[in-house]
Amino acid sequence: MFAKYIVRFDDACSTMDNSKWQKIEDLCDKFDIKPIIAVVPNNKDSKLIKDKIDNNFWDKVRKWQNKGWHIALHGYDHVYISKESGLVPFNHKSEFAGLSLAEQILKIQKGIRIFKKEGIDTNIWVAPSHTFDENTLKALKEHTNIQIVSDGVALFPFKKYGFNWIPQQLWHYRTMPFGIWTCCVHPNEMDDNEYLALENFVSKNHKSFVDVISLKYQSFGLINTLFSKIYWIIRKIK
Repeated sequence: MFAKYIVRFDDACSTMDNSKWQKIEDLCDKFDIKPIIAVVPNNKDSKLIKDKIDNNFWDKVRKWQNKGWHIALHGYDHVYISKESGLVPFNHKSEFAGLSLAEQILKIQKGIRIFKKEGIDTNIWVAPSHTFDENTLKALKEHTNIQIVSDGVALFPFKKYGFNWIPQQLWHYRTMPFGIWTCCVHPNEMDDNEYLALENFVSKNHKSFVDVISLKYQSFGLINTLFSKIYWIIRKIK
């Protein structure tokens, strides 16, 4: 099986860098790519204030949704209030991991309430900084219609904790021999060289990009287990 690619763009919010996001939108439209867009419902993270508040932000999100792009719930306010890493130990800062179930339910309900008010349907969870725990998943299961987690280290999509997981392993694209690879891109932070690298990869490999609605999910399995173990060993060495 040849490698397939998914692109996820993080940190869409009302104060995002509109010029950079427009370039991303134009690129996806040109090659008919349906990305995952991680939207912060109520941003309070000063690092994500890249522009003045866009009063048309939710119009843009609805337009993305109408084009078949996949809108994901990206936390609630993107403010880190714990130093826990949770289930996917990339980072030690979190909006969710380590908080009580009641606290997490409240944050998730607030985020979903904003999405519903703005006419946004979501089936995907993207945790800020990859940090979330079993309480997060319980809150999502009991209080949302979300069934997909965009995170985790594996070669292929898998089922775990009652959710479908789309692994996210890359932050810069490179050619892979096989597997399904999600690249997490932060448009607000991209410089010209990073955008050109993305544009070059997409233009050469756009036929290998897949829509997440076509994915199939299985048990974690031996291949995913071996890949995950090797990945984390190499990461610790580095």
